[in-house]
Amino acid sequence: MNPTMTNWKSPLILVLSSLLFILALSKERASYRPMRQSDFIRAHLVRMQNIQERESFALSRAFILGDKRSLTKDLKQKFSTLHINHLFTPSGIHFSSFFILFLPLLKRLRKKELKKTALAIELILCLLPFGLNQLYSLKRISILRISNLIFKKLNLKMNIFTIFVLSFLFDFIFGTYEQSPMSYAFSFLFLGSLLATPKLSSIALSFLSANLFITLFFPSTVSLIGFFLGFIFTSFFSITFPFLFLLYWTSSLTTLDLTYLFFNLYQFLVNSFYKLSILGPSVEIDLIGYSLLLIFTIVRRKRFLIFAIILSSNRVYNIPAERVSKNNLNREVRINNWKIKGQKEVGLNKEMSCRRIILTNGHRITCRKIKPKEDLLAQSS
Repeated sequence: MNPTMTNWKSPLILVLSSLLFILALSKERASYRPMRQSDFIRAHLVRMQNIQERESFALSRAFILGDKRSLTKDLKQKFSTLHINHLFTPSGIHFSSFFILFLPLLKRLRKKELKKTALAIELILCLLPFGLNQLYSLKRISILRISNLIFKKLNLKMNIFTIFVLSFLFDFIFGTYEQSPMSYAFSFLFLGSLLATPKLSSIALSFLSANLFITLFFPSTVSLIGFFLGFIFTSFFSITFPFLFLLYWTSSLTTLDLTYLFFNLYQFLVNSFYKLSILGPSVEIDLIGYSLLLIFTIVRRKRFLIFAIILSSNRVYNIPAERVSKNNLNREVRINNWKIKGQKEVGLNKEMSCRRIILTNGHRITCRKIKPKEDLLAQSS
């Protein structure tokens, strides 16, 4: 039997992720705690704020430091639609890109029979995230790399997926799970989906499955065009991040914005991709879709992924009757000139001004009376 036809790793990741998300959602959400910053970082941010444009500063602060406080709501919305807001949290992409900078040195040391020195440097690099506040996803990647180094040193032959399961089990019991259960669940889902993928050419579909899976637990949807454009952006970001990282810190030392071209290109791509993504459909799955998604991950037949999408019903049409507001049911307002304004539709007639938005739990329409000109003149006088 073809091994690609019976993949057990991907459905295992989805089933275990279901349990992790249920556990995480059942826990009381911890209050937000802003990251503590050293005097060095604060002084560095002041310098960068003086030399960078507003959006470039916000993006660089999020990409490099994992601090999202400067991001505007509009910028977050664009990244969310493209499903690339994971770039705001330092994780495997950032760590691997940073690690690439040291590969030439490590290879040279190994060629000169200085393997112990190379191992020590690699271990020090993996331990660096544990000196940082929060950034739990980065620490989990470090645990995975350290586990891989230990098993290699002990000459224990294990594939990377087995090492991933063991390292995350260790982290679940002794590590960062208690600090951030939801972050742990997301890391397990996406990193597990990547490592469980049988072929490199199927990685995009594995991540699409993971994003669809999330809609089962959260009031979110997946933009089909946005996802694939976001996947392209993530690939481009992974290639350019090592250079961005070096130029970012050099910019702080020289007080010259050497990252200008990078962030202008990032913003151009994000804005362009976002405009294209809103032209396509946004989808979600229900329990039927979840079942079909599991079948897809086992047999890797695309038709089951398509069925998971088209046979799932939108939660907007499954609202319990008691949740429907019964205010003003007998009143009818006719507005024919609806216009799209941002994420809302706006319309007005001679009497009313209304706004309409489709939420994940129903339609919300808010209206207000338009005051006659005579009343406005009387108030002004």
